[in-house]
Amino acid sequence: MSLAGLLATLEPLGGFEARVYAEKDRVYKVYAPKERHLAWLEAQNLARAGHGAMVLKVEEVEGHGLLVLRRFPGQPFSREAFTPTLLGALSAYFQALHRLPEPGKVEEEALLARLEGFLEVLHDLPEARGLLEALKKEVKRVAGLERAFCHRDPWAGNVLVRAEGAGEPVFLVDWARAGGDDPARDLAILKTGSLDLLGEASGEALARLVRSYPRSAEVWARLRFWVPLTYLHDLVWFRTKAREGFAQAVAEKLPLALRFFRDPPALW
Repeated sequence: MSLAGLLATLEPLGGFEARVYAEKDRVYKVYAPKERHLAWLEAQNLARAGHGAMVLKVEEVEGHGLLVLRRFPGQPFSREAFTPTLLGALSAYFQALHRLPEPGKVEEEALLARLEGFLEVLHDLPEARGLLEALKKEVKRVAGLERAFCHRDPWAGNVLVRAEGAGEPVFLVDWARAGGDDPARDLAILKTGSLDLLGEASGEALARLVRSYPRSAEVWARLRFWVPLTYLHDLVWFRTKAREGFAQAVAEKLPLALRFFRDPPALW
């Protein structure tokens, strides 16, 4: 059967870096020819994270990268699905992931280059410019840290939650971007992309998650850099990739970035 013939029999689920399809117990990720290598990279990262058993097949089909996975029976993270038990599961999941070492350290030069790039894109927003200049002074707080294995994209659509009592409660999907980084960056993306669905309770949920981390105070201090930067990253994404949503993103995310930097929630 041709690739098109196979996909015609499956349920399309959308996707960004890859087209995603599913049947009852399998997920099929199809990478375009120019990015077909990501199918193998994602399979490797899944194995690195301890999820190698989820990978059923990875191969090239008609120039495309095809990754076939077991389907995790869960739904994307939502306010309705959130429970203290789920928060504990998320904490355990990320701590296990972040115990895996990766070579190298978080580089000051790369962080400063990212900030300069954001300044160029957001140059016409005075509050964003001021925040980025303030974040430059915080770079040394995170630079030089030994890197750990991180997912690097745990927004709500990538955080699948299963009903309590039915097996492993949480599973992350989309591992093509995974790699060495500061674990606090993973937690910042989890906060801005998932926990923020809880509204005002998001800060306390993040604090409760971080409290169980080794050297939690140090992780929390680094979040004062990473959480605002992640909100600003979202603004850059909207301005460069989805301009129709940029104004709303500024109205919603810039105040959150400023608030977290100026008056972060208490850890204890």
